[in-house]
Amino acid sequence: MIRGDKIKFSIIVPAYNVAQYIEECVESVLNQDYDNYEVIVVDDGATDETPQIIDSLAQKSEKVKVIHQENGGLSAARNSGIEEANGDYIIFLDGDDFWSSQSFLNDINNRLNENSVDVIIYSYSYHYTDKIAKKTISNKGLSGNIKKDCTDLVKRELITAPAWNKCVKRTLFVDGSLDFQVGFLSEDCLWCANLLKLMTSYAVFDNAQYMYRQNRAGSITNVVKEKNVLDILKSISIGLDNIEKLPFEKQEALKVYFAISYISILPFVHLYKNNFDIKNYLTNYEYLLQYSRQIENKSFKYTGLVAKGIGVEKAAALFNKLLGLYKKFKG
Repeated sequence: MIRGDKIKFSIIVPAYNVAQYIEECVESVLNQDYDNYEVIVVDDGATDETPQIIDSLAQKSEKVKVIHQENGGLSAARNSGIEEANGDYIIFLDGDDFWSSQSFLNDINNRLNENSVDVIIYSYSYHYTDKIAKKTISNKGLSGNIKKDCTDLVKRELITAPAWNKCVKRTLFVDGSLDFQVGFLSEDCLWCANLLKLMTSYAVFDNAQYMYRQNRAGSITNVVKEKNVLDILKSISIGLDNIEKLPFEKQEALKVYFAISYISILPFVHLYKNNFDIKNYLTNYEYLLQYSRQIENKSFKYTGLVAKGIGVEKAAALFNKLLGLYKKFKG
């Protein structure tokens, strides 16, 4: 890329104590066969060798920009990257993940040349130490029109919470509407709902080149904490506030989206049954279970239908017991 050229992609990499993985992550971007991009690596107050590694990478390539800041969490790190981004499109890449193909950006760029959409949703792969499992997606049968398709995109799990499987036009971020909620765990839940509210066009790319690393020691995604549960319920409350101002199609899509979010925490809420706020949110949004029938994922669908049938409190206790037996059996 020649200095002064307009940048097409800003890749934002939040990095906290990922010294074992961050070089592979950033190198997977620098090895791309497409040239018009910048990499913004945000050191979120890491206490391991992460800061030194990313500084070294920045010295080797002018494409790498480094931000060092006090620890503020994943949302704060991503927001810092967004503020510094100059690209037409923003892509998030977590510091312990990587892209498996050198053609990733070129493939995305080709899709955008075909159709300059607000959002490209792409598939990904679960990367285990001993295997790789692809998460495939398909837009078969969809019109390509967001107004017609938005509920189907949610029902078919094309629009799901992760920020890192989407390429998003930077203009959607400009007024702060797509900032991440600082202080929240499970921050992608609300972010993706806000994206759904704003996006006017989309495309789907089933490439599975994003490697989502599993079972990493120290990863917060390995534990569902009380705060995770509460923050998801808060996200549902915030995300559904004033949705009557949106087109009907998006209202329905958001209800299905948050029904999935609600159902996803049911196996864990029994652990925190004495938390008044959790109990209150569960009661207020129990109505979302009526959207269970629309969900294509059978696990979510039947979990929601059971909860609707026997009540959330009994269902939560049952699901927690079943989860415990599953973990015990799995070892």
